[in-house]
Amino acid sequence: MMATMEGPRKGFIFSFDAVFAILIAFFLILLIYNNILKEPALPPVQLQRQGMDVLAVLENLNRFYSPGTTFAETSDSYCMRLEVYNGTSSVLDATFVKAGCPSADSDERMVWRATTFGNRFKTAKLAIWVKR
Repeated sequence: MMATMEGPRKGFIFSFDAVFAILIAFFLILLIYNNILKEPALPPVQLQRQGMDVLAVLENLNRFYSPGTTFAETSDSYCMRLEVYNGTSSVLDATFVKAGCPSADSDERMVWRATTFGNRFKTAKLAIWVKR
């Protein structure tokens, strides 16, 4: 008759399984926690749509030369810079930056809009980005 050693071997396998399960659980929790802490990225298309909406409001309220109140009504997470050009030329009439924001960012999206202000043709360029 052969002697078997099922007792000690069985305990070793259960211990190995438990350690393996704990490691998998630890890595899954770490992965989930990492994704929860990650700040969601705003798609560039959504930034451009927000910029187009801001330009439409500025045009409808004739606030291209005083955009401060419109900028203040937007979300604090958005930064903006408005440049108003004289017609189609590259002559810059005015520049406005939203309060509390830097004047530029490497991830900014540009939105353009042509309009008339009074009897003069103007081109507005709005740069919009997410505040860091």
